[in-house]
Amino acid sequence: MKYQYGWLLAGLLVLAGCASTPEVNSTMQAPAANLRDEPFDASGRLAVNYQGKGEVASFDWQHAPGGDQLNVKTPIGTTVASLSRTAQGVTLKANGREQYATDVETLTEATLGWPLPLSNLAWWVRGHAAPGWPARYADDGRLMQQGWLIRNTRDADTQLPRRLELEREGMSIRLVFSSWQWQPAPQP
Repeated sequence: MKYQYGWLLAGLLVLAGCASTPEVNSTMQAPAANLRDEPFDASGRLAVNYQGKGEVASFDWQHAPGGDQLNVKTPIGTTVASLSRTAQGVTLKANGREQYATDVETLTEATLGWPLPLSNLAWWVRGHAAPGWPARYADDGRLMQQGWLIRNTRDADTQLPRRLELEREGMSIRLVFSSWQWQPAPQP
């Protein structure tokens, strides 16, 4: 049991260290008619608190229009889960098993007990409401969409995504980005 709490403490210290860069809250915007979904690679730390239980991990995320590859790792870098999303569906590889569903939310709800909105995270992290979903804004400027209350924070100097915080009944998800790289869009 002590071993488990040691990793949690180490992960929290890493998250706290990542927060030392000057940040600014990003105003979440409705997507413009000409806004395109652009590919990016990102990595960082992930903290999830669900019904009073917390988990900390690191992640590598490759996003492209219509698809994602998300690898979740222990604080020391061992991959514990790999999620692949394509137009055909979603595959999760974890604990020596492979599971499939038509969408991320259905698969993560069945395996984790809560839905991870991966397809919309790509919009939210860039400071936009996800297209095709109703959106409202809280008095403090946070976006309310797909049942989540969302805050986006950018690096004050580079304006690149720094943190994404999501809250909904009984749970919170926090992504802290340590690296972010835009990928060139494929040429038609």
